[in-house]
Amino acid sequence: MAAPPNRPPPRSCDTLVYVRAETGGTGPLCTLFGKNSDRPSDEVHEVVYMPAATHAEGATVRCTHIEIPQATQTHAVVLSRPAWLWGCEMGANEFGVVGGNEAVHSLLASELGSTPRLLGMDLLRLALERGATAADAARICGELLHAHGQGGACAEDDDWTYENGFLFADQNEAYVLETAGVHHWACERVPPGTCRNISNGLSIRSQCTTSDGLQELCRAKGWWDGESTFDWKLAVGAGGKAHAHLGVHGREKAGRGHLARMAADGATGRLGGADASAWMSRMAAALRDEDSGICFRGLHDFCSTGSQISWLAPPGGGISASGGPATHLFTCASDPLVASYKRFAFAAAADGKGAAAAGHRSRELWERWRDVALHGGLERVAGRDLAASVRGKMEAAERAALGAAAEAGGGSEAFEAAIATELALLEGALGTG
Repeated sequence: MAAPPNRPPPRSCDTLVYVRAETGGTGPLCTLFGKNSDRPSDEVHEVVYMPAATHAEGATVRCTHIEIPQATQTHAVVLSRPAWLWGCEMGANEFGVVGGNEAVHSLLASELGSTPRLLGMDLLRLALERGATAADAARICGELLHAHGQGGACAEDDDWTYENGFLFADQNEAYVLETAGVHHWACERVPPGTCRNISNGLSIRSQCTTSDGLQELCRAKGWWDGESTFDWKLAVGAGGKAHAHLGVHGREKAGRGHLARMAADGATGRLGGADASAWMSRMAAALRDEDSGICFRGLHDFCSTGSQISWLAPPGGGISASGGPATHLFTCASDPLVASYKRFAFAAAADGKGAAAAGHRSRELWERWRDVALHGGLERVAGRDLAASVRGKMEAAERAALGAAAEAGGGSEAFEAAIATELALLEGALGTG
């Protein structure tokens, strides 16, 4: 990706999904989703809950850079986002729709210029607030891109901008939507029984629908002959010229391997079909894969600044008779390898606190972990023995959160309590280091 000299290209945004069919394809569907967010290492992140809302006819909503018409009804959402902007890097809504956003690069990137429009992160939040299914979210994202375009500064106090790729999923299916230039896109459905991942690059090939006029534009530019099957990545990514970069490499290949191994273990019974805890543990391992770069650790430039795992299943289907339709885990920290995943579920999110529950102290936790990293890590700050004790307690808390994926509850108050517990552990360690 072409980026200003002071902004190297993103190197570690990875989004993975496995849409599974239970009981030989005859039972309820479940979907496993995971994402690491790659952002500037000093950019503060937070996880926020926004309740559902009704809006007056003709109302508008101020996104990061521009104002657009508001929907009459917006869904409750939980969002993991850079604290300075309106949109999000990843998140979920009350209907069990999840999504992630990544930077990509196409031959139409020069169209963006410096004009402020919707950020990809704004498009993601808008799609989650308005879409009750993954198909709805992908459609809404494309419609908003067509109506308002993408562009504008994607980092605080910086004119860095980029095109975007998205992955939306629900219990039944998933969609990859990738963009080019200001208004164009391609969309690919991910059906039951299949896996898909994206890694900061165009990945859609021929099995897709495209925005109006895109294929004609590619033909006019000589990127497509108008007769062969249209290939999105070949056309807008390589100008119609085949080369080695059209293949699957690096983090994208590693992510595909993680998903393939999960699928194989599911097929042989090594991973139980309804064992949400085991499946989410495997996704956590994938997102903590430092060797491949999926988990990108660093004190400066870019690093993995947040992480989400979601298990999506129908009520009583594949989880438990009392379970909600989805459960979500967030690290609320800039390194998935050091922080625990903490559970949020919409089934208990309507806890009477409403917007007052939006913060969850997640920003405070993120800043505390950042401070620990800048001082050399927990072992250096607290000492080996105390650091080992803290990590052991966090690992136990994560196991409990994973185990609770099969239970009702775990909403806003439980999520806030998990953050407070981890903060207390860190404060105790830092106070004696």
